[in-house]
Amino acid sequence: MILVLAILATVVAALSVARPWEDVPPTMRRGQAPAETRSVSIDFGIVTDPETDWSAIDEHLDRVAANMVVLGTGRVEFTAFDWSSHPNAAAEPGTDHIARAARALQETEDGAQRDFALLVDAYVPNWIAADPSIAGAEESGYRSMYQASAYQLAQGEVGDRLVEYVVALGERYLPAQIAITELFLDHTAGRQDLQLFQEMTGAEDWPRAPDGTVENNADVLRWRAEVITGLLRRMRAGLDEVRDGEGAAIELAMDVRVDWEDDPAAGALASGHDYDVLLRAADRLIVWAYPFDRHSPAEIEGITRALRAAGQNMSRFTMSVGLWAQTSVDDEAITPDTLVRSVRAAGTNGITSVNVTPVSLMDEALWRALARVWDTRAR
Repeated sequence: MILVLAILATVVAALSVARPWEDVPPTMRRGQAPAETRSVSIDFGIVTDPETDWSAIDEHLDRVAANMVVLGTGRVEFTAFDWSSHPNAAAEPGTDHIARAARALQETEDGAQRDFALLVDAYVPNWIAADPSIAGAEESGYRSMYQASAYQLAQGEVGDRLVEYVVALGERYLPAQIAITELFLDHTAGRQDLQLFQEMTGAEDWPRAPDGTVENNADVLRWRAEVITGLLRRMRAGLDEVRDGEGAAIELAMDVRVDWEDDPAAGALASGHDYDVLLRAADRLIVWAYPFDRHSPAEIEGITRALRAAGQNMSRFTMSVGLWAQTSVDDEAITPDTLVRSVRAAGTNGITSVNVTPVSLMDEALWRALARVWDTRAR
């Protein structure tokens, strides 16, 4: 009897330390998507901060009637959980920050299930620092500090690992959505990029301006979009195989820039963000309708109007309102009034999905302002 009690005490002690049930991610999607999606994005730094007050964030989400949460999961080189294929990438080995956040935020105050989107950052600055050859480059020799080359995304190890990461997230969490951010092709004139361009288009060389420099004409811009679309197709195919086909229900989304000046419905072509091309592989595009200090809420409504006039399926677009006042690296937020007017403008012309990002810039005044728009009880 004494031996049995001793063994039992050992087992209980081990469980109290390991807490295996806490390693099992909670449900991250409801059975059916809501008619209108109101999402708030939580930055990677907040997700991985051990001091984050999740109960306070949960209360704020209830106040604004948010029914989806977007969790930053990090990059392939710096992850918010233990990725078995690449354990050295973990931000904090032994801790599943994504599951911890989801457990705290999975239910609204009335017991309804919130959906979760997991956000993957495509930048690879540490990898580039270790191996500059993988970076997006110009003929001048300039190399990006953050962006991988077109060749790497299409046929290289960076693209392979991004696909692997997306599939790993789908397998582990089975969220409502996986979204890709910071996936741009701004620097695509490297030697291997030229080989890829020749292979994909049949051209003998880059199109060139009279002075001999590479000309980013319509052929190059479309090629950039095709490169990104090819990567998205691989991600989609991988997700479709997750959990014997359950992953097919995971929505694959991508953050996209906006051409504010010329053709808002077409996309930011110079970055490879041709909306029509990307929608061949992505289920949803998340449009960066960020006012900063340059764009008015009326201009945001202009984007939704242009998309609708172009005959786009509005259910495949999310309008994301960024809180940054000037640039994506400052800590100054737009005013509560600008937030209210921007969120209202984002939900026009048939848009049924609106996002606000990031939670790190939300203060009490901004939470109150967002509640005025989203929570009917606050009106």
